[in-house]
Order: sequence, then C-alpha cells, then structure tokens
Amino acid sequence: MRNLLILSVLTLITIAQVACQKGKEVTTAGGNRVINHTNNQGPKATFGNTVLISVNTWVNDSLVQSTSRDAGGPREIALPDSSMMKGKVPAVFEALMLMAKGDSATVIQPLDSTMKKGIPKSFGEVKEIRYEVKLEDIITPEVLQQRQAEEMQKAEGAKAQGMIVAETVKTMLADYKSQKLANLKKTASGLEYVIIEQGTGAAIKDGDNIPTSYYGVRKTDGKMFDNSYDRGGPTPFAVGGLIPGFNEGMKLVNRGGKALLFIPSSLGYGEQGAGADIPANTDLVFYIEMGQ
Repeated sequence: MRNLLILSVLTLITIAQVACQKGKEVTTAGGNRVINHTNNQGPKATFGNTVLISVNTWVNDSLVQSTSRDAGGPREIALPDSSMMKGKVPAVFEALMLMAKGDSATVIQPLDSTMKKGIPKSFGEVKEIRYEVKLEDIITPEVLQQRQAEEMQKAEGAKAQGMIVAETVKTMLADYKSQKLANLKKTASGLEYVIIEQGTGAAIKDGDNIPTSYYGVRKTDGKMFDNSYDRGGPTPFAVGGLIPGFNEGMKLVNRGGKALLFIPSSLGYGEQGAGADIPANTDLVFYIEMGQ
C-alpha cells in the first residue's frame, strides 16, 4: 500500500514537471500552485537530495521569513527520503521537485481552516501563503562524502592540536605554581595572564563574534573540564557574553592572538560553580587562541 502511495506521488510530480517545463502554472498533488520562472535544463531535485535554497515567505504583504535576512544567506536542507513522506508533502518540497539548479519559482499554498488558526489575527484575512524559492544547488552524494571526509580530517587535526595545548598548559601551570612562569602579568580586576602571541589582526572588543579555541583546567589540580579541540575546532563566542575573566582575557590580545589566563573564582563561576567539574569558588586556567 505504501509503495502504491509513493508511486502515485511520484507520478503526479512527473506530470507536474512536464507542465512546469512549459512555464505554466502547475497545481501539485498537494494542491499548491507553482510557477517556475526560469525552467532551467538539468536534473530536478528529488527525495533524499541535499539542496541549497533561498526562500522568502510572505503572508499577505508581510515578509515573515527569509533565508537571506534571518539566516545570512541560502540554507542547506536534506529532503526526506520518500519512505518518510507518508502524509502531505510540504509546499516548498513539492516545488523543489519541479526545479533544476538555478531555477526560481513562486509557490502559493492555500490555507485550510486548521492552518488559518495558526496565523496571527494581526495579518487580517489570509487565504494563502506565498513562497519565493530559488534552488541554488543540488549537492551530490560525492560532494557530501568529500565534505564528511574533510570534516573528519579536521576533527582529527584538532584533537592532535589539543594534545599539544594540553602539554603547554600543564607545563605553564607547573611553572606558575613554582613561581617560575615568565612574563606573568595581572590586571586591576585580579586576572593574571601570559601573552603567548599578541596576534596581528584587529583589536577585540565587546560584541565581536570570534571563533575561539580554548582549553580549560582547574587551577588547583590541573584537571581539564572543557575544551574546543575535542569538539573538532574553534567555537564562535560573543565577546562580553562569557564569564568576566574570559571576556577580559579575550580583549588582551588581537585576532589571531594566544594567551594563558589565570581566572580567580570571583571572575569565573564564583560561589555557584558550574556543575560537578567546577565546584564553588574554583579558580580556573584557560588557554585561548583567537580566530580572525
């Protein structure tokens, strides 16, 4: 029964594709209207594909969602496998299966009484939702496999770098405790630090969002409680949104800089701590490397 349903959906999509290639308005199996404005040649997107799309969603004259406005650009999504499409296929998904790479289309989805209940009354009477869709790219399995291999290689490199950083932190913490650590400085707030590399990039200021590599240990026993290297690479941090000592330390270097921070509990998690690994009143040590 399920195979017959899938076959019926695919047959209706194929019929729609033929009409859509002629540049006409097409009504899909789900009752949505699609106008393909470009009708490019080439393979159409289909179930199971990964695609890069731009979408603007309109309710009457209001732009309610936009990949360029809300996500900074086109968005990559995976179209579900046909076996997962047991119910009504989403309007944009139906449209994508009528489109080739580079195609732009208008998709009009009529609203039934149930769907209308989810529309805020401030929009007034709403009979349909309009989507302006562009299929930027259909990403092949080969590209996805290559990307996965590169990500795995990057993660392995990050872990290897993390092992080197761990030894650096261990050595510098030992020198700190024996009062042999060179170039140790202290700010008015009580933050102690060593600049390993100042960095040649721009100065760092509050509000900047910077990819940051870090390795954190407890000052008392050197136990690691968190680091970015085991996660595969830098973590984007907003300067000013972290514990005070980390925020201050980030601004002591430029983009591309490296430092070791000795953060007293008063500039860290204080009396509340942060889980089992950071009890109350724990002094912390962070190695940080700022991205560009």
